[in-house]
Amino acid sequence: MARLWFLTAAIFCTGATGYAHAALECAHLVNAAQAAIELRDKGIPLAKVLAEIETTDMKQKFNAQELNTLRQVIRISFTSEYSPREILESCEAGELGIPRKK
Repeated sequence: MARLWFLTAAIFCTGATGYAHAALECAHLVNAAQAAIELRDKGIPLAKVLAEIETTDMKQKFNAQELNTLRQVIRISFTSEYSPREILESCEAGELGIPRKK
């Protein structure tokens, strides 16, 4: 199965480097939401998009709870339940379990 580098790059474009744990931030979620919508619009099935979260790279960057949050954000964005803006607003309000930036 071909990797969806677009999704991985979008999530990581927030500046995290290396393989150390990168705390999930609202920017990661917004990037994932936008990437999910773009991939959906290109005809990529949801199952294939979600499979990208299961890569070793992602598992090295984020813990199990963070990966679950990413999966949920991708699903609700892909199905148009929530827009990237709504995800950002929820995240900034502390409703997605992501610590607020100080």
